[in-house]
Amino acid sequence: LEVILRAYLLERERAGGLGSLLFPSIRGEEEKMICDLRKALDAIAKRAGWQAGDIRLTMLRHSYCAARLQSLDAGAPVAPWTVARELGHSSTEMVERIYGHLGQVRHRAEGVSYRIEDHRDALGDRIGELAHVSADGA
Repeated sequence: LEVILRAYLLERERAGGLGSLLFPSIRGEEEKMICDLRKALDAIAKRAGWQAGDIRLTMLRHSYCAARLQSLDAGAPVAPWTVARELGHSSTEMVERIYGHLGQVRHRAEGVSYRIEDHRDALGDRIGELAHVSADGA
């Protein structure tokens, strides 16, 4: 994430400077907070060959939680309490109830990763389909 954000921030700086928001709305001259991402997520879903509504922020939270529970903290499996706090929960109840089975997962990584290389086997032919969609600009 650090690599991606550094490149993003450098590009924003080159394009006219940084405002007070990390991800501002790009509409108009004035920097505004993004309040509703549903349209943007629907556009992403369409580009990936899915339907509007197939991607929502809840899914991203679930993906992050699942990936984070499989990561390491100082060489040991990350504590559910740490993940719960990162998600803004005041207890571990939700994390344990929804994701408790992930404690049995054998794969562990130093950090959360969403790099395509890490998921090539699971994605299979979908990688080629996404590359084709991206090349077409559809």
